[in-house]
Amino acid sequence: MFVMDTLPRMLVFVFLISAMLGVGMQTTAGDLRSLLQARGFLVRCLIANFVVVPIVGVVMASTLPLRPEAATALLLLACTPGGLSALQFATRLKGASLFAASSALVMTLVAVFLSPVLLAVVHPGNISVKIPYGRALAFVAVFLLLPLLAGMFVRSRKERLAKTVSKLCAVLGAITFVLVVILVMAFRKDAMNNVGKEAVVCMLLFVMVSMTVGWLLGGPAKETRAVLATVTGMRHVALCLLIALETFPDQSVQTPLVAFSALMLPPSLLLTAYMLVRDRLAKKSDVSAQTALQISGRSR
Repeated sequence: MFVMDTLPRMLVFVFLISAMLGVGMQTTAGDLRSLLQARGFLVRCLIANFVVVPIVGVVMASTLPLRPEAATALLLLACTPGGLSALQFATRLKGASLFAASSALVMTLVAVFLSPVLLAVVHPGNISVKIPYGRALAFVAVFLLLPLLAGMFVRSRKERLAKTVSKLCAVLGAITFVLVVILVMAFRKDAMNNVGKEAVVCMLLFVMVSMTVGWLLGGPAKETRAVLATVTGMRHVALCLLIALETFPDQSVQTPLVAFSALMLPPSLLLTAYMLVRDRLAKKSDVSAQTALQISGRSR
């Protein structure tokens, strides 16, 4: 979002606030207790994003036929999780919105401090990674943490109002997300053309491998697997661009990062669509089974 025009940037801000506000308005004290008890999920999330995926990125950047700027971009992406576009997909999954929001929040916050260290370690050159911490932390507080807390506060006082507003937030978030995708589509298409087919294929492979890592470490429940797969596949491109602008001002690292921001969307969209269809079919199957039992009971 740091290289976007004013309108797309403002729409991204609206999307983030509406998404986190909506999740907060669906969250109860019991949900928070469940989240705190699910420490294993957050630990696996950290391992997937700050250990396994960076290793995957190093292997791919050193073995695949990539230009130096594309290889650097891949390393940067591998070290920087917390892609906030995941909120549009993972929060749609039944019973998983709080896991999605908390994962995005935690990943982004940890990435601000840990990603520059990881990049300095894995990058083959002698680089000094720079990041304006104050700006990054202010972003996390204003657009992620505060809306989530505000939504929870409203829910604790006006549950019926929160239920209505959360639906409006979901609609607003979906609309703004689609508008952003449309507005930056040409920019992303040009970026993909500039990086070349080989880099595009390698980045798609990186997305698929990252999502697989998230799925395998997501735990026994399919919902948490889908959340972690989405969160892990969605890297924090905005934070990557901020680091790239500060650390690699003379390199064209920004172009493959923008290309990746388009490539990471379709796999997550397909996974979310699959999970939603599966849930609907399962619900219909349960309704049919209950109806059959009722009819059988009446016939007796």
